[in-house]
Amino acid sequence: KKPTNHSAKNRQISSGSAWLDQMRANGSDSPRPDFPMAAFTFGPYSLDPAAGRLSRDNADVRLRPQALQVLRVLLQHLGRPIGYDQMIAEAWHGTFVSRHTVDVTVGEVKKVLGEYGRWIVQRPKLGYSLDVPTSDELVRKGWHFASRRTKEGAERAIECFQQAAVQCPGDFRAFEGLSSCYLMQAT
Repeated sequence: KKPTNHSAKNRQISSGSAWLDQMRANGSDSPRPDFPMAAFTFGPYSLDPAAGRLSRDNADVRLRPQALQVLRVLLQHLGRPIGYDQMIAEAWHGTFVSRHTVDVTVGEVKKVLGEYGRWIVQRPKLGYSLDVPTSDELVRKGWHFASRRTKEGAERAIECFQQAAVQCPGDFRAFEGLSSCYLMQAT
């Protein structure tokens, strides 16, 4: 059974999938760059590597192809640091580029992601990593309930946002959701 969508927080792949078999055949943590991949979803963004498309809330976001490759690599290794050599091997497919080029391209990705760009962090002597807050799924669920525009939906959304705020106090989206739901209930 081949997955059709990946959540950046909870990417579950069945052991019989072609994607996993390809990874094992290559003997690496990531598939070949030319092997088709399912979309990644993180925060309000969705990356479809096969189509070379990044979208935010279903609206296309312009990002040059090399920056898309860097984002793909970061998402494939979610939460784990990726050194310069590994980044060059996977995003530039072994083409020689300087560390400065990697830094500039990662900076471009961070700039395009806006307030979510802070999820990309550089760890000295280890490399870059994409750290999506653990509260991401709760925030998503909260906005789903809030979109119902009912009293019950708002109450369930508030529960999700409160849990997200407890799990990750630095995630502004939980507090944004709480304030929006309280305003919804007041009107």
